[in-house]
Amino acid sequence: MRFSDSRGQSLQIGAILLFGFLLIALTTAQAQLVPADISRVELDHSQRVADQLVGLETGVFETSVTGRPQPTTLDLGAEYDDRLLFVYPPPRAGTLRTTDPATLSIDNAEAVGDDEAFDTYWNGTTRSYPTRAITYEPAYRELDAAPRYRLEHGVLAARYDSNSRIEIAANRQPVVDETAITLTVVDGELTASGVATESVVPDRVTDSTTIDIEASSDPIRLRLPTNLSAETWRETILDGQSTVDSVAVAGDVATITLDSSETYELTVHKIDIGTNATEPSPTYLRNATADDDWP
Repeated sequence: MRFSDSRGQSLQIGAILLFGFLLIALTTAQAQLVPADISRVELDHSQRVADQLVGLETGVFETSVTGRPQPTTLDLGAEYDDRLLFVYPPPRAGTLRTTDPATLSIDNAEAVGDDEAFDTYWNGTTRSYPTRAITYEPAYRELDAAPRYRLEHGVLAARYDSNSRIEIAANRQPVVDETAITLTVVDGELTASGVATESVVPDRVTDSTTIDIEASSDPIRLRLPTNLSAETWRETILDGQSTVDSVAVAGDVATITLDSSETYELTVHKIDIGTNATEPSPTYLRNATADDDWP
């Protein structure tokens, strides 16, 4: 009588079953743990880049005040740490750029004081300057709630697409601070896309000359290109400014009308970022490199 030995077959079946269970476990982990890990990395990056953008806003402000460039770094995208046995997709690229130029205008401003050069230029005629905003748009695989950012006129705004909500950074530079008007004109072309760290160096190319102005025949109006609503300008950016008579937004331009009974201190800064910036002209009050060139 012969007996068959099935122990070898049992070991093979056990190994196949064990391999199957391991494959199922890895597949489940790939489907669940990897996306969760990517979400965590992207959330960390979103919080970090928000802080870095506040640093960029602060750097532009400090550069405009001190005249010394304040470099800022920005992590454009989230980088995933590949783990053994799991497959991670390549990260998506975030994009930092300056927008196309738009026109900033000052209407009905007339210089007061003894400087005839300023009197000749600031005589109530509309004066205009091309300016740009700085934008950052992240791109994530799992995180859906990340905002897009825009830095304009010293104001950093985060826009959330899910509910059209806008948040404004608390340390914004005031455009109008009672009787002080500070306008920061941004020039230059900046485009950076990827996941690497990008360095941004704002450079003030004008002197911080301030002049006294008052309304000519009509109230002084500031017309600023904007991506923000009139409500945001009125209730957040210019809230509490007693010298602001009205704010309206139409055609992506915010029109700020000032109290015509006041005398104002006007400062216009030109900040260069990136490449292909134009040379500043005397219309910026005074060039940083031309002490005696004012006409």
